[in-house]
Amino acid sequence: MKWGRWVNRYSIQTKLVILLLTATLSAIALTGAFSQYFYMKAAKKDFFQFADDASFRLNRQIELYFQQMKISVSSLLAGPLPNRNDIARSAESVGIIQNWLVSEGPTSPSRLADLQDVLNNYIALNYSEVDSMFLVAADGRIVSNLQNLDDPAEAYRDEPWYGSQMSENLQVLPTHRSGPTGKAVISLVLPIFSTDSMKLAGRLVLNLRISELEKTIVRSTLAKKGYFFIVSKDGTIVYHPDSGLLGKPMGETELAGLKLDRSSSVQTIQGTQMLVSSSRSELADWKLVAMVPFEEMASGVKVARNAALAAILILVAIVLVLVPIAARRFTRPLRQLKRLMEQAERGKLDVRADVVPGRDEIQMLGHGYNRMTSRLGELIDTVGRMKVNEMNILLGQKEAMIRALQNQINPHLLYNTLEIINSLAYVEKNERIQVIAKNLGDYYRYTASIKEPFVTLREELEHAGKYLEIVKIRFPRHFQSRFYVNEKYLEMRIVKCSLQPLVENAVKYAVEPKRGSGTVIVSAYHEQQDLVIEVADNGDGIPADKLEELNRRLDGIAAEADGKLGGSPSLGIANVHARIALQHGPRYGLTITSFEGRGTVVSIRVPLDCRAEGTGHDE
Repeated sequence: MKWGRWVNRYSIQTKLVILLLTATLSAIALTGAFSQYFYMKAAKKDFFQFADDASFRLNRQIELYFQQMKISVSSLLAGPLPNRNDIARSAESVGIIQNWLVSEGPTSPSRLADLQDVLNNYIALNYSEVDSMFLVAADGRIVSNLQNLDDPAEAYRDEPWYGSQMSENLQVLPTHRSGPTGKAVISLVLPIFSTDSMKLAGRLVLNLRISELEKTIVRSTLAKKGYFFIVSKDGTIVYHPDSGLLGKPMGETELAGLKLDRSSSVQTIQGTQMLVSSSRSELADWKLVAMVPFEEMASGVKVARNAALAAILILVAIVLVLVPIAARRFTRPLRQLKRLMEQAERGKLDVRADVVPGRDEIQMLGHGYNRMTSRLGELIDTVGRMKVNEMNILLGQKEAMIRALQNQINPHLLYNTLEIINSLAYVEKNERIQVIAKNLGDYYRYTASIKEPFVTLREELEHAGKYLEIVKIRFPRHFQSRFYVNEKYLEMRIVKCSLQPLVENAVKYAVEPKRGSGTVIVSAYHEQQDLVIEVADNGDGIPADKLEELNRRLDGIAAEADGKLGGSPSLGIANVHARIALQHGPRYGLTITSFEGRGTVVSIRVPLDCRAEGTGHDE
C-alpha cells in the first residue's frame, strides 16, 4: 500500500521515464551478468582443460626423464655379465659394483678409488645435472663420487635417504640441501639387485640439481603470471619459481591455505583469486600444480563490462530525451479526460470529450466516457430502486415460506392423531385414551409456538417419543421403537418439527400396512463437519422408480420451495427438506435410501456446529 501511494504521487511522464530506465538498465545489467557468468564459466573450463593437459604432459616428461636415468645406470650397476657357457668365470670380472656390494668389511683405498672413478666416469659421460652419487650397500657401507671429505659419515647424515629402509622400487625424495655440496637437489634412489641371487643388494642415490629440473618446467609456459610448482606427498615444496621456498613445508609458506584435494578449483591465495589445477605423478608420488591468477584468464570480462557501461550511458541519454516528448503526446488526452471526470464528479453529467475516429485506446476511452455519462444518471436511480425492491421481496418470501411450511405440519398430524384416538375409543374403551390425549396436547403446545425456528435435538426426540407412545398404545403387541443417540449430540440445534414428520411417515408406510408389526429406529452420528440423524423402519421399502423420482424432487426442492409443495403426496418429507435447505443451504436436508422388502432409511444432514440459538444461514 505504501509503495502504491508513493507511485501515485508522480505523473505518467515521470513514471514512464522511470519504467523505461529501469527496464533498460535491468536488461543491460542482466545481459552483462549472464555474459560474465557464462564467460567466466567457459574461461574456467578452458583453463582447467589446458592446465590438466599441461600438468599431465609435464609430469610424464619428468617421469620419462627419471625412467631414462634408471635405464642408463642399469649397465653400471650390473657390470659385465658372465658368459652363459663360461660358468667358471671369476666373480671379479662380473662387475666392480656387484663385487663391492656382496663383499664384507672395510673397503680398501684402491677399490674405493676404483668405485669413485666408475661413478665419476658415469657422470662425466652421461648427465651433467647429477650433483653427486652415493653407492649404499645393504650393510650400511657408503661410497660417494665425492672425494676429499673430511668426515664422510657426518656429511651423509643429513641426507634424507640416510638410515632409511631400502625399497625394491625407484624412489624420488623431495628437494633438500645436499650436505656435501650445499646445493638444492632431488634424490633419485635406485634399487640394486644382485646379479647372482636377484635379491636386493643395495641402492644407488643420484642427487640431481634442481636447476636442471627447473629448465624443463620453465619451458612449459602458463600465461604471463601463471606458473607450475611441485609439492611432495608429505607437503614439502619440491620445486617453485621462488627459490626461497624450495625444500620448505607448504604449510609454512604463503601457500599454506592451498587445498589440493581436488584436481581443479578456484581458490583465494593471499587475497588473489587463483585458478588451480593439479596432476599426481605415480612414479615420484608428488603433485605438479598449475596456478594462474583468475583475472588474467578472464581479461575479456573487463572489455565486456566497459562496453556495457558505455551502452548504459547512451541508452539513459536517449530515454531522458525521447521519453518526455512521447509521454506528452500520450498524456494530453488523458489530462482532458481528467478534467471532464472532475466535472462529472461535481454532477455535470452532460459534459463530453472531444474524440477523433480511430483505434487508439485513449480515443476509445473518450468514446467510452461519453457513453458512460449519457447513461449514468438513469442507471443510478434505476439500479438503486431495483436493488432495494429485490431485497425486500426476497426477504419477505423466505420468511413467509419458513412460516408457511412450519404451519403445514399441524393439520396433518392432527388428523392422524384424532383417527387413532377415535379407533381406540371405539374398540377398547380404555383409560389409555387419557395418555393419548395428554401426549397429543403436549405436542400441539410444542408445535403451536413458531417464534424460534431452532430447538435442541433433545426436545425433538422427546416429542417424537410421545408420538411413538401413542403408536405403541395402538399396536401394543408387536410395535417397537428405539432411540440410539449419544448424549453429546442432544444439545445440537436443528430445525423445529423436522424429526416427528419422518417418524410419522415411517409409521404410516411401514408399520400400519403390517398391522403394527414393525420397528422404528432413530440414531445419530457425525460425518466430518455434519450431524446425520437417521430414521429407519423395517417396512416393505419404496419401489425403485418412485424412490428415484422422490430423490430427484428433493435435489431441487430448495429452488422449488413455493406453493407447489401443497399438493405433494409426501408433504412431511418435502416440508422438512425445504425448511432445512432454506436455513442451512442446498447441501443440507434429507436423503432417502430404501431396500425393497427390507425397509427404508431417511437421513437428516445438518451442520454439526449449529449450537447458537436461532442461528442459520441461507445459500
